[in-house]
Amino acid sequence: MKYKIARIAIIGIICICFIYNLFSHYDGKEYNIENMEEYVRSLCKIGNVPGMSIALLDHGQEYYINVGYADKAEKADMTSEIRCELGSTTKAFTALGALLLEQDGKLDRADSVKDYLPWFRPTYDGKEADVTIEHLLCHTSGIPTWTIADLPTGTVNDAELLENTVRGIQSVKLDSAPGTVHNYATINYDVLALIIEKTSGMTYEDYIEKNVLEPLGMSNSYFRVDDSKQEQLAQGYRYAFMRAAKYDAPTFYGNTAAGYLVSSTEDLAIWMKAQMGIYETDMTEEIDRAITESHLYPIEEGRHYFAGWNLYDTYICHGGNNPNFSSQVIIGRTNKKAVFALANICGPSSTKAADGIYRMMQGETVEIGFWMDGNSLVDLLCMISCLVEIYIMILLFEKRRKKYAGAKVFFCLLMAVIVLMAPYILHYNYFALSVWCSPCVLIAIAGVEICFAEYMALCICDRKKH
Repeated sequence: MKYKIARIAIIGIICICFIYNLFSHYDGKEYNIENMEEYVRSLCKIGNVPGMSIALLDHGQEYYINVGYADKAEKADMTSEIRCELGSTTKAFTALGALLLEQDGKLDRADSVKDYLPWFRPTYDGKEADVTIEHLLCHTSGIPTWTIADLPTGTVNDAELLENTVRGIQSVKLDSAPGTVHNYATINYDVLALIIEKTSGMTYEDYIEKNVLEPLGMSNSYFRVDDSKQEQLAQGYRYAFMRAAKYDAPTFYGNTAAGYLVSSTEDLAIWMKAQMGIYETDMTEEIDRAITESHLYPIEEGRHYFAGWNLYDTYICHGGNNPNFSSQVIIGRTNKKAVFALANICGPSSTKAADGIYRMMQGETVEIGFWMDGNSLVDLLCMISCLVEIYIMILLFEKRRKKYAGAKVFFCLLMAVIVLMAPYILHYNYFALSVWCSPCVLIAIAGVEICFAEYMALCICDRKKH
């Protein structure tokens, strides 16, 4: 009887979780340009986003929307001066550095990576492949997406961290022949950063700061190469057990060029203006030409990515995610409207907010509807999986079966090994899962293993008794 009550209780908890999330993640209200801030507040509430800051441009005029907290524990409000890690929207800054070097005649986008890094020898179909700088800029190098899971941890104080990051894939097997398929792999831009170092004679960070950030007047931005600069940096979060939990992610500063520029929406408004040809400082002809060039790559089906931008006929955009921050930028090509959203939690919340606001700025009416952040959904499903696993454990203990014990033990052992090795089969690992996913994911995997172990133990015990 007690087992039955426990099983009913678990089913009840699962049903409550589903019903609660069904209602708490729905908003049927319509939003337009008159109530954009309410839209952001509702989105953050539905998505359990700790804080969000958004910069808007409309024909050069700046507007800001700030919602929630930069640090929930300290009750520190999110503001346009608060800094966040940009994630992959950093790539446009890196690409701009490469285009400036091309203008100086120090590199050419058609050059082979081997011209600068002789030891870089990836292969495709069993043969050495020739990756060019243009392939890196377009994410058409063929480098697998899963290489992000192998990024080494460390800071700029660790000797040759950037080079060691790139050397980790120096003989990688490519997913496709270079130049044939767009396959987004963040490490493409780390390779690009190392080439920038080799050609400029400066560290990547120093080169971009001197040639991009300083000329533009982005004084509130810096590269987070270690943990020394914490002032005005928002506290990062991730989803855990159906809430946003404080999370200090490991450092991957060999990946700085692809995701570790730290900035505020106040500075990013300057960046967006520069993309529109509006400068707040006396700008050199070189940087103006490089910015313009970064938008002019031919737009073809399947090949609309260049220099850190997704290029479309009417707008350019890019999103970014680090383990505890996210960002999204959208800039109109002709309408002089733009939006840059930052959030101190990983996931698509910045993208959802920026997309909705950009549409409202063009006169559209937007409805949130039912929306759940993908990472939050994974967290919820893994929590439910844990409850289901407890249910199965109780059921197995309650209803033992004596037949075919040997076959059952073998099957359970096989399945346990497959589940345990699944991340590695998919070219990921448990460290990557612990960094990028809710801790519920690892708990759910552990729960599956415990269920298999319990069932095998019961089968073995019953066989010995009979």
